[in-house]
Amino acid sequence: MARFKTSDNVELYYDVQGEGKPIVLVHGWSQNNVGFAPQIQELSKQYKVVSYDLRGHGQSDRTEKGLTLDRFAQDLRELMEHLDLQNITLVGWSMGVSTTFNYVKKYGVEKLSGIVLFDMTPKLLNDENWNMGLWHGKYFLQDALDDMTIMCNDFADFADPFLRKVAPYLDENMVKGAMAETLKNTPHVMYAMWHAMAYNDYRDILGNITVPTVIAYGEKSTLYSRETAEYLNKKIPDSKLEPFKNCTHLLVIENPDKATQVIADLAARV
Repeated sequence: MARFKTSDNVELYYDVQGEGKPIVLVHGWSQNNVGFAPQIQELSKQYKVVSYDLRGHGQSDRTEKGLTLDRFAQDLRELMEHLDLQNITLVGWSMGVSTTFNYVKKYGVEKLSGIVLFDMTPKLLNDENWNMGLWHGKYFLQDALDDMTIMCNDFADFADPFLRKVAPYLDENMVKGAMAETLKNTPHVMYAMWHAMAYNDYRDILGNITVPTVIAYGEKSTLYSRETAEYLNKKIPDSKLEPFKNCTHLLVIENPDKATQVIADLAARV
């Protein structure tokens, strides 16, 4: 466990386990590096596994600045430089995928040897020309504005129905436990990063992902469709699809062994 300061003086928490070729794990919105605990434990037996908490999340500073995906990508780059990492297998899950896309937008595939993308879209908001965003094509600008207004009033009022929709199988005790963890987040950070995801469109940079890439998706994901994954597969040159049977957007947690194997297989190949 360690901390480093970014160029704009924000402290980020990070953890390095194991030795060997580096794997960097980037978590999603409202999460932290603990979500990758099973992967860290297994992969660190053969690789140097770097995980960290995005600014505003977990044990990193709950800052009021730099709450954009562009800055998140810069934080990722600065962490790579701080640890002198090269030939990285970069793994993103949900908003971690958006951070990965923004990294490619800013830096291309510098320092990267392979990428794993867990269940995300290149464009969150749907419109008349795009139906592969959030909620299987049924989430539009007005929905985002409504949700952000709810978050600004009381984050819990957004988080509870969101959790139930992400993982419909949760019983009341599970929802209660998940809510307890979710509400440890700082509301203004959650609002800002929801805005950041809604704002960005990464469709035009997908062709710049020129390293081997695995596109993993939950076959029962209520957030994003199989067609979204297939679109990414079509647009990213050297990519392959990896469906997770009976899994939702929480596929990394629901099938941790397969998630670990997907990452390990790519790391061994590149």
